[in-house]
Amino acid sequence: MVAVLGLARCGGDVVALGRTDLANSDETFRNGSFLITVTGLAYGVREIDVDAAAKSGAASAYKPKNGQFIVFYAKATRVGFTPASMPSMSSTLSDASGKKYTAAGPYFGALGQGFDTKQLPGTTRSGWFAFDVPESVTDITTLNVQSDPLPGTTNPPTLVRFG
Repeated sequence: MVAVLGLARCGGDVVALGRTDLANSDETFRNGSFLITVTGLAYGVREIDVDAAAKSGAASAYKPKNGQFIVFYAKATRVGFTPASMPSMSSTLSDASGKKYTAAGPYFGALGQGFDTKQLPGTTRSGWFAFDVPESVTDITTLNVQSDPLPGTTNPPTLVRFG
């Protein structure tokens, strides 16, 4: 099942997204020195492909250990003055029962990963955040996105709610 998300409200540290089958609204939210747009969501992803270089290094497609990947696709524009990253492992997902999951990865050579390396000011990248969750997880409620969570930074995560 694949759903595309459109932003319903934007502001502060909380963003509300509504599920829709319409095209993305292209509204953004800010976290630290990144402007982020969630462009899609996929449940039940069974594997993440790797590039040719990773395959030549004996890596194969990554498969979930807990049952399925839930993948958020996004665009991130770096608006700060120095290079920064948005490590996938710094984001969390909560389901309807309140259970939290940490993003999986980074995965060596994974196609389209996009956010785990330093991004130069003024550039935009597309990528994804993958969460390895049990197959029973079908109703996500929140995504917490945190860019550049290095020691000494005061950037709190942005809470993205789904409705």
